Amino acid sequence: MITSQFKANFESWRKEARKHLMAGVTPDKINWGSQDTLFTEFNFNESFVPVVLKSEFKVSPEFIELAKTVSYARNTDRWDLLYRILFRLQYENPQLLNITVDSDIRKAELLVKSIRRDIHKMHAFVRFKKEIVMTKNGEEEYYVAWHKPEHLITQIATPFFARRFGDRKWSIYTPDESAHWNLEKLTFGAGLEQREFTTKDDWDEVWKTYYRSIFNPARIKIKMMKSEMPVKYWSSMPETELIKELIREAPKRLQEMAKNQNTKAVVDVNLSIDELREKAKSCKACPLYAKATHTVFGAGSKDAHVMIVGEQPGDQEDIAGLPFVGPAGEILDQALAKANLRREDIYLTNAVKHFKWSSHTVREEKMRLHQKASGAEAHACKPWLEAEIAQIKPKIIIALGATAATALLGRLPKISEERGKFFTMNAHTKIVISWHPTVILRTDDANEKKLYLQQLSDDLKLASI
Repeated sequence: MITSQFKANFESWRKEARKHLMAGVTPDKINWGSQDTLFTEFNFNESFVPVVLKSEFKVSPEFIELAKTVSYARNTDRWDLLYRILFRLQYENPQLLNITVDSDIRKAELLVKSIRRDIHKMHAFVRFKKEIVMTKNGEEEYYVAWHKPEHLITQIATPFFARRFGDRKWSIYTPDESAHWNLEKLTFGAGLEQREFTTKDDWDEVWKTYYRSIFNPARIKIKMMKSEMPVKYWSSMPETELIKELIREAPKRLQEMAKNQNTKAVVDVNLSIDELREKAKSCKACPLYAKATHTVFGAGSKDAHVMIVGEQPGDQEDIAGLPFVGPAGEILDQALAKANLRREDIYLTNAVKHFKWSSHTVREEKMRLHQKASGAEAHACKPWLEAEIAQIKPKIIIALGATAATALLGRLPKISEERGKFFTMNAHTKIVISWHPTVILRTDDANEKKLYLQQLSDDLKLASI
């Protein structure tokens, strides 16, 4: 048994591994370190040991990338795993990295996934605290943070902070290592135990205020929350001190939220379509009216046997005050033509009558980007849709998209599985659900676009049955 002496980093291991590989040393003959964790069950098949040693070795960029990442794993037997893969690549199968069911490759990929997730968590959960330090130039601001990563990722994860916070001097401490940025260079030093990290500042309260403001008591899923924000990170995050309190207060906050929910529109179903359209212009049952240009009510044949219900108006619909006149309307027209249906014979409307949007600047041009209406907003608008249905009395309603389908069925359907089927609304009306045209617009794959358009057309054809 050979005991390999090397520094626990990739370049040092790489130099040692090449030496042993050139000598034809099999993986089971090298002691790279502790063998008490993940990979001890593997028994190398010595039938692959070469009779004649190779004089030259070629290592693919894919293996180098894999090995560099795995080298940051906390597992002490990571070096055994990497050498075993390297040896097998040279003497067993050059395509080994492509065999994802292989036990070694699978274990390496799981480590890579774990390390990348750990890096992401470090980027998300590091909380800097401001200190005032004395220098030869007088008092200076300095920022410090403490974090406990799962793996040995300080050197691979902290360049992110140098890019994002490059205009400030900072240090990040972990139990294993520390990183220090002096505005010009990133250096690394000794680690620090959490009990030795005692810095506090006013930003702790800022984080708490922010977290309290975004905490939604209606969406508490403790198991999911712990998955996304594992408990092991909580001790270094000031806002997590609030979690127990916020969960305890959730029922009371839900009651308060219920008092302030959107009111449901009050609509007289006996009014004509024209009267309903006029009344809807002054609807304030939900906040969406405040930013909308128009209330986009339904339009089309008042004697239609077919009603198409979309989700909500878009930018161009909001400007024109008419449903389905923008890009989604063009897609719908294509599908109607394929289904041999005429727009003028159909009544078109939306589950939500106002355009919900947020402002974004793209290349110095301000744009209004679509936002999905909430369940409360759709609920507030539902009486208008019910009144339209009562007046039009369609035989078939085609619901396009999840919001429309939910408003009509009273539940969230899975469109991929339930499209193209009839659902009974009442003795006179049936419902069919299908894709909203925006699904086709947002799909980049040409084959998928063609498939969705054909399925939408097929579902529309059911209106003539």
